Amino acid sequence: MIELARTGDQSAVYGVVTTLVNLVNAYETQEVIPEMMELAKFAKHHIPEEHELDDPDFVSKRVEVLAKEGVTSALVTLSKTESPNIKELISRVFNAMCKEYDLRGLVVQQGGTKVLLPMALEGTDKGKKQASQALARIGITINPEVAFPGQRCLEATLENYEALLSLCNLASVSESVRKRILKEEGVSKIESYMYEEHEMLCRAATQVMTNLVTSPDVVKLFEGENDRTKYLVILCAGEDEETGKAAAGALAVVTANSKKACKKVFQSTSWLDSLHHLLLNPDKDMQHRGVVIVDNMMHSDKEVAEKLIATDIMEILLALSTINEEGKVKIQLIAKEALKAAEEWKLIKKPGEEDINQFEEDDLE
Repeated sequence: MIELARTGDQSAVYGVVTTLVNLVNAYETQEVIPEMMELAKFAKHHIPEEHELDDPDFVSKRVEVLAKEGVTSALVTLSKTESPNIKELISRVFNAMCKEYDLRGLVVQQGGTKVLLPMALEGTDKGKKQASQALARIGITINPEVAFPGQRCLEATLENYEALLSLCNLASVSESVRKRILKEEGVSKIESYMYEEHEMLCRAATQVMTNLVTSPDVVKLFEGENDRTKYLVILCAGEDEETGKAAAGALAVVTANSKKACKKVFQSTSWLDSLHHLLLNPDKDMQHRGVVIVDNMMHSDKEVAEKLIATDIMEILLALSTINEEGKVKIQLIAKEALKAAEEWKLIKKPGEEDINQFEEDDLE
C-alpha cells in the first residue's frame, strides 16, 4: 500500500489515505451520550463498539510500524493532491505519528515538515488544526533550525496574515506550545503586528494574542510597566469588529486572572467609551465579552468597583440584568453577578433595602 502511495496515482489516493487514517485511529470520533446509547439499544439499533485493537498500545505499535516502513515519504507524495479534504486526512495521519515522541525526528528526516507547513496555512479548518498540532509537537522537541531548515520557525510563521492564522492555531494547542512561543520572543513579534495599519494583519495578530493570554506567563506581561492592557482597551472599540471581538476576548481573560490588569484598564482615556461600545453592542458576543470584563473588574477591588459605579455603567448593568432576549441569558446572569459584587462592596444597596429603611424611619416618626 505504501509503495502504491509513492507512485502518486491519484485514483488510489482516497483509498490509501482513508486506510491509513483508520490504521492510526486518526478519524474524528463523536461524543457518546449515555442516554442516546440506551435509546439506541431500546430501538434495537446496531451500536458500534470499540475493538480491543483500538487500545492506545496497539495503535502506537501500528503507527510505529507504518513510520518505519516509510509512510512519511508516501504521505509527502500524496500531499501533492489538490483536494483539501484529502490533505486534511493526510494531516491527521501526520499528527497521529507526531504524538509519538520517538517518531518526530523520522517525520522531519523524511520531509514531513515541508508539506505540513503549507497544510497548516491552507485547507479545511480541521486540516489546518491537525497540521498545526503536528508542527507544534515537532517544534517542542526538535530545534526549529533543524526541524525547519533555512528559516527560523517563528520568523517564518510571522511573515504574513496566513502565517499568523497558523500561529493562532498553534497557540491554542497547549500551554507548552504557548511557553515555547514566549521563550522564542514571539509575543513581542506578534504585538508588532497588532499595531499594523493593515486591518487583516492587526486582526490576525490580536486573535493570536487572545489564545496566548490563556497562559499565566503571558498574563504577567500585562501586569508590568507597559501599555499592553491599555492598547487592548483601545482595540475593543476599533473600526474592525472582528479585531474588537478578539481584543475584548483577550481583555476578558486578562482581567479574569489579574487584579493589576483590572486597574490598568483605567490607564486608557477611552476606557469608558470602550466599555460602552461593548455593553451596548447589538452583537451578543461583543456584549457578552463586555459584561464579563465589567464583572471581572467589579469583583477585583473596591476602588475599581467605585470608579465603575461612579459612571453610568451601573444603569447599563441594571438594564442588562433584566434583559429578556433570546440568546442573552448568560449576559443577564453575569450582569446580576456584577451588581451583586457592588452590593458586597457596600457601594449600592440591595433591592428592597431602601424601602425597609424608609419604613423604619416612618415608623419612628
